[in-house]
Amino acid sequence: MQGVCFMVLEWSVDTSEDLNSKAYGPFSGQVLTASKEICRQAFQNQPQRLVSPMYSCNIVVNAEVLGKMYAVIGRRHGKILSGDLTQGSGNFSVMAILPVIESFNFAQEIRKQTSGLACPQLMFSHWEVIDIDPFWVPTTEEEFTHYGEKADSANRAKLYMDSVRRRKGLYVDEKVVEHAEKQRTLSKKK
Repeated sequence: MQGVCFMVLEWSVDTSEDLNSKAYGPFSGQVLTASKEICRQAFQNQPQRLVSPMYSCNIVVNAEVLGKMYAVIGRRHGKILSGDLTQGSGNFSVMAILPVIESFNFAQEIRKQTSGLACPQLMFSHWEVIDIDPFWVPTTEEEFTHYGEKADSANRAKLYMDSVRRRKGLYVDEKVVEHAEKQRTLSKKK
């Protein structure tokens, strides 16, 4: 969490006779669990955003396969910052930023797509806020007409969140049957 502040406006302690007559009051574990749950619920009342680490990507690529290199970076949600022609050769030096989560097997894919004519170098650059709510679902009539009932376009923040939760062995909210109306029953031919 970053940029989050919890303000306690009122704190009251019940000092009635019934509470003092008990040998043990609330245990510290109960107080900590209750405060943690209160903070979690307060945090989830506001829209959340994920923060993704970003790589700075310097690619030396031959001019013949420049379009294929741009396609690979676009598929992996990267952004091209600059591209300069190296004097005396037919190579371009391209600077881009790429999300770390999208960078797995990036070097192999870019070399495969460009037939080995692109050489990437990745280095950590910064953290960037993904400006999509991972828990967003269409609610208004306009959103239903634009995105459909199931919001067929993938929510990138939700995909990132689910992949991390799966990797850590945490619960992932996903349906077993995605589109039941699209499935068909195969009958045996007699």
